[in-house]
Amino acid sequence: MADEKLLLDDIFLQPWFLSLKTANEIRVLLPTDHRHKMRFYFEDYGCLKCGKKGVRYGSNAMCKPCVQQVKLRFFWAIKRRWTHLPGERPRSFKRMSDARRMLRDLAC
Repeated sequence: MADEKLLLDDIFLQPWFLSLKTANEIRVLLPTDHRHKMRFYFEDYGCLKCGKKGVRYGSNAMCKPCVQQVKLRFFWAIKRRWTHLPGERPRSFKRMSDARRMLRDLAC
């Protein structure tokens, strides 16, 4: 379970698919307004994906349900192709139950 969570944490829309370490190093260099621009978009226009306003914010300018859907789609797309990240030992996914357990905190 920790490996699957790490996978999503490492790559899910970090400054656009970089490792968590690299993403954090980039974030330190970015001005505050730049780091918050997706939230600003959401506050002004609603969810980037579904367009709803007045809903709970998830991340990356999307409401919580849309973020969950996108995150799950990323998970399955990556799972189908992923063997290991460069410089790391190979990881593996076990079963659907592992994915559900990993993503249970995202349930509405």
